[in-house]
Amino acid sequence: MSKQIVIIGGGATAVSAFAHLAGSSGVERVTFVAPGPIGLGTAFGTTDPALLCNTSVDVTALKADGRSDFLDYLASRGHPAHRADFAPRYLVGQYCRERFWQYSDTARRAGTRVTHIRDRAVAIDRDPDADGTVYKVALAGGGSVTGTDILFCAGADNPVLPPELRPYAGHPRLMATPYPSHKLRRLPADARVLVLGTKLSAIDAAVTLCRTGNRRTVMTSPSGMLPAVRNRLVRPATPRLRQDVWAALAASGTPEGPADEAALDRTVARELLSAIRAGAPGARVARPRLSGRPAPLLREERHRAAAGRIPWEDVMAELIDTINAQVSRWRADVRARVLPRYRALMSRYISAFPLRNATLLDGWLADGRLRVAPRYPERLEPGEAGWSVRWPDGTTETFDHIVCASGYRVAPLTTTATGVRIGGGEADGAAGDAGPRPEVLENLRIRLSPDGPAERIWALGAGAGSRFPIVNYLRAAAQHAAVVADQLGQYSPGTTEPLAERTAL
Repeated sequence: MSKQIVIIGGGATAVSAFAHLAGSSGVERVTFVAPGPIGLGTAFGTTDPALLCNTSVDVTALKADGRSDFLDYLASRGHPAHRADFAPRYLVGQYCRERFWQYSDTARRAGTRVTHIRDRAVAIDRDPDADGTVYKVALAGGGSVTGTDILFCAGADNPVLPPELRPYAGHPRLMATPYPSHKLRRLPADARVLVLGTKLSAIDAAVTLCRTGNRRTVMTSPSGMLPAVRNRLVRPATPRLRQDVWAALAASGTPEGPADEAALDRTVARELLSAIRAGAPGARVARPRLSGRPAPLLREERHRAAAGRIPWEDVMAELIDTINAQVSRWRADVRARVLPRYRALMSRYISAFPLRNATLLDGWLADGRLRVAPRYPERLEPGEAGWSVRWPDGTTETFDHIVCASGYRVAPLTTTATGVRIGGGEADGAAGDAGPRPEVLENLRIRLSPDGPAERIWALGAGAGSRFPIVNYLRAAAQHAAVVADQLGQYSPGTTEPLAERTAL
C-alpha cells in the first residue's frame, strides 16, 4: 500500500513539510486540508510592506540546513538582501506560495498526486473499515479524506481574546486581532486606540496605526514590557554553546527533573554568559532587563543596537536550537515546572524585535502619538461612542477602538475513543476545548494515552508547542519537517515500524 499523506494546514509549516516530502518514492498522494491558499497563513499572509519578520533571512527558510533558501529566493527575484536582514513578511508569503507550486511539480513528476481541499479539518479518527492503519480526517463541511499518515501543521491562527473582553466578542469597536492590517489602516485618522498587548503582534499594530494619520495609540499588557531590541538573528559561523553541558542539563531533567534546580539556574546563566563573551571578547554584557519604564528602556536598547553593542544577539539562534533539542527530552511535568521561571527572559530576548521598528516606536513615544501604559486596565466597558477604560490608579480614559494583540493559539487537540478532535468550537478559546490532550512525543508523533501506541499522526510547528518550548519560528518548523520526512521515508504502510529513525532535531 502506498503512502497517502494528509497535511492539515496551509501555512509555512505545511509548505516546509511538503518541501521535505516532494519527490519521495512510494507516496501516492499528498492532500492539503486548509480553508485558504497554501503558503499564506496568518504570519506571512499580509500584503503590508511595513510589517517585518522578527527573525533574519538566514533562519527564515523552508529547510533548516545549509544556505538559506529564502536568501536565494530574494536574490533570484532582484531583492537586495543580506542573511541578517529582517525581510517584509509579505515576501515570505510569496516565497512559500511559489515554493509550494514548485514542489507540487516535483511531486507530480515522481508520480504523486497533489490536491488541496479548501475546508477545515475538525477530527482525525482511525478508519475501522480500512485494511491496515488508515485515518479519516473529518471536514467542517461534512466530508472527509483518508490517509495513512497525517501531518498536523495548523499554525497559531486563533486569536486569544482576554477574559474581560469575551462578553463583547463581535463588538463593532473591538478588533480581535491586528490582522489583516488593512482593517487598522481604515480606522479614522484621529482615532484613539487601545492596543491590548506589548509583544510582537502589538508592535505590528502600533506600526500600522502610528505611521499614518494623527491617531493616539496606547499599548498595555500585564507585564508592561516591550521586547528587547536586536540587529539580527542568524546562525553562528562556529558553535558557542557547549552541547555536552546542555545535554547534561537535559539528562538531569529525565525522568525526575533536575535534582538541584538552583544549580541548574546557575549553570544556565554561566553557560550563556560564557557563550556571549566568546563572541565579543572584552565587551560589557549588560544584565537582562525584565522590568523598568518602557520608553526609557526602549531608547537605551535602541541606542545600544544602533551602536552594535548587543553581544547576546549572536547566540540566540543557537540557543533556540539547543533549548528545543535538549528540553524536549524532559518529562511534561518537569517542563511545566522549570520553564515558567525563564518565560519572561525568553519572551523579551528570544522574541526580540528589529532595530528599525524600535526606532519607529521610539519616535512615536517621543512625539506623543504612542504611549505604553504602566499598568493593565481594571475595567473595560463599551459605550455608544467607544470604550471606557478604568486604570488601577482610579483614572478613566475613553478610546474609540480596542485592538486585541494578546497572542494566538493553535486549535487544540483533544482525544476521543478513536482519535482526536481539532478545536473546541469557540473562537476565543474560553470554552469548548476541555478534555484529555494527546501527548506529543519527542519524534513529533502523538500518543492518545500514556500506555497507548504512537499514532501515525505528527504535530509540527506550533502544534508541537506542548513538547518544544520555542515553536513560533520557521526554522523550528523546518527542523520538525526534516524529522518527520526522515521517519516517513523509513517505512511503507502495512509493514512493521522502522528499526531506526531520526527522532531528534
